[in-house]
Amino acid sequence: MDDSIASLAEKLQELGLTKREAEVYLTIWMKNGATVKELLDLLDVHQPQLYNIIQSLIRKGFVKASAGRPRIYVASDIVPLIDVQKMKLDILKESLREDLVKLRNRTEDETPYISIVRSLEGILAAIIEIINSAEVEIRAELPYTIFSEIQPYLLGALQRGVNLYLLVYPQNETFEEFQRFRDRVKIRTSELGNFLLVISDLSVAVYSKRRFFSARKLPVSNSEIYGYEIQEKDLLLRLLNIHNNLWMKAKEVICWEHTPDVYPKTFLEFSIALNEIEALFRLGYVPVVTVEGRYVKDGQPVKLTGKARSVNRAGIISNFVLDLGTREVTVGGFDAEVEDIEAQKVVIERIIKAQG
Repeated sequence: MDDSIASLAEKLQELGLTKREAEVYLTIWMKNGATVKELLDLLDVHQPQLYNIIQSLIRKGFVKASAGRPRIYVASDIVPLIDVQKMKLDILKESLREDLVKLRNRTEDETPYISIVRSLEGILAAIIEIINSAEVEIRAELPYTIFSEIQPYLLGALQRGVNLYLLVYPQNETFEEFQRFRDRVKIRTSELGNFLLVISDLSVAVYSKRRFFSARKLPVSNSEIYGYEIQEKDLLLRLLNIHNNLWMKAKEVICWEHTPDVYPKTFLEFSIALNEIEALFRLGYVPVVTVEGRYVKDGQPVKLTGKARSVNRAGIISNFVLDLGTREVTVGGFDAEVEDIEAQKVVIERIIKAQG
């Protein structure tokens, strides 16, 4: 076999042929059709093996057989075969992509994951990575020193259409560069914070102690600084409970206007969605809301659209009522128990003025 044929045989093997199959295909192609006897004369192969190779080539679409006797085997054009393979791969790609997304979204199969992150550089790198991965929303509570380091990446997230909810401490700073994105950002400030916490799409977070970044205490050496990367939704929600208490008390610096042109707006974290719905009620609006999640009783997936009617807050229970026209359902957040639906995504589609 000369070098050019050997090179062709290697390329055919990349299409799924064996070395022997590639040799037989090329021989049939060069002969513009051949019988078994002709192939046996040209190739160093036994007859039973040749029959098996030919049948495999026929199954793969590389060879066609005539109906007469002796049978003449003809090589198929390689270009249509590659086009067919490409179509199959494109279909497989889309199918795998959808299945992998569904697999990742199956909350009942979540695998808790917590890893330690060392040094200030390591914490910053982890924060930047999750900011760059965000698609819908970022929630953060962080000292201004860290905020100033990651500010370009937060602005980049806003440019991608991500919504930001930032609590920055202490409160004597300005945020002028964020004003031009005010339809997608809320910033509040507080004299003191609980911790450093940055959460992306309610799926991954970086947490670290406030102590490491305090301007009021002796600085901590870089080797002593550490934090955690967390991919465990229940733990993220517990940290958010602490954060939300401070968020409600903090000073509002930037917030979008609650006007019809701001919507639709998507929320993955339920408490932010609930706050938004409550604010719209106070302004005399009725939000039209789409909820994606699952029924609490049987875990079946659900997607419903209706009008939000009321917000209920009683102790640790927080939910809202969704009017579907023919019935009403209660909607809660992660790990809901007393509600009808556990929301995994809330979209305020539009707002309409309440009658009377």
